[in-house]
Amino acid sequence: CRTVFIGGPVEQEELQITNEKLQEKATLLSEQMKQVEYKNVEVEQAKAALEDKAEQLSLSSRYKSEFLANMSHELRTPLNSLLILAKLLADNGHNNLTAKQIEFARTIHGAGTDLLSLINDILDLAKIESGTITLNIAAERFADLHDYVERNFRQIAQNKGLEFSISAESNLPEAIHTDSKRLQQILKNLLSNAIKFTESGSVSLRMSIAKS
Repeated sequence: CRTVFIGGPVEQEELQITNEKLQEKATLLSEQMKQVEYKNVEVEQAKAALEDKAEQLSLSSRYKSEFLANMSHELRTPLNSLLILAKLLADNGHNNLTAKQIEFARTIHGAGTDLLSLINDILDLAKIESGTITLNIAAERFADLHDYVERNFRQIAQNKGLEFSISAESNLPEAIHTDSKRLQQILKNLLSNAIKFTESGSVSLRMSIAKS
């Protein structure tokens, strides 16, 4: 027969080494868990700080939009009165103004109109930021658009010594469905910049159907 001995010195040493390794791994795992918990706390704190900052920015943006809207409204009221009076003076209904005085009145009316347009742009910006802007879509005749551009930009171009032309392709429909005010603002910005930055030559507007 044979006798087998279990738990001899060699086996006990190996078992002790294994236990020590397990304890080391357990300690390491515990440290890693603590680090993960610490990171989670940091992430939660950062998330709370970002949410608080976002709320502050949203509140600040709303206050700014409200301020711009109120300021624009308060400025437009007296400015409209000024424009009416300047227009009455420029029309010279009683024929008691000199040509120079009429020119001054027209200058006041023109400058006031530009200022009113700027105020309206500021108000539109406030509406865009607050998400309250609305579009008024209706039929806008190309003939009316032609008249608007002719009336507002030909003299400006000529005063700078530039040629100014407006053309429309024959296959255009009679009208386009759009927000006429926004379209006029776009044209005004484009043509004003074109005239401003063109030192010599010509500025032209061509209306045609977009090709895909």
